[in-house]
Amino acid sequence: MAIDFQRQRFLFPQMAGGPQIKELPYAFPANVLKAEAVISGSFFEFVGDDHPLYQLEADARVKGIIGNVVEVEVVFGIRDHTGTWDDLYDGLVDVTVIADLGSPQ
Repeated sequence: MAIDFQRQRFLFPQMAGGPQIKELPYAFPANVLKAEAVISGSFFEFVGDDHPLYQLEADARVKGIIGNVVEVEVVFGIRDHTGTWDDLYDGLVDVTVIADLGSPQ
């Protein structure tokens, strides 16, 4: 059993509306037996005007494992209390995958 870590940055461009969803693959040097995705950093802001933060949604999960590749899905969105996801925002989420590796390929 070998444990490996990889970190990637998910960039979320400027938009208004509900939470955004992005997927990225993480390729490891051996088959992945199991894995977990954790948020290891973030930055977010409203664009243009200053707004009080009412709700932040940020989630990272392993969507699937195929051989040595772990597919990760990240959900990200922020809003204030004056509407329903109607203000421009952007940001980033850093996600680290912790993987239990089998024998090298």
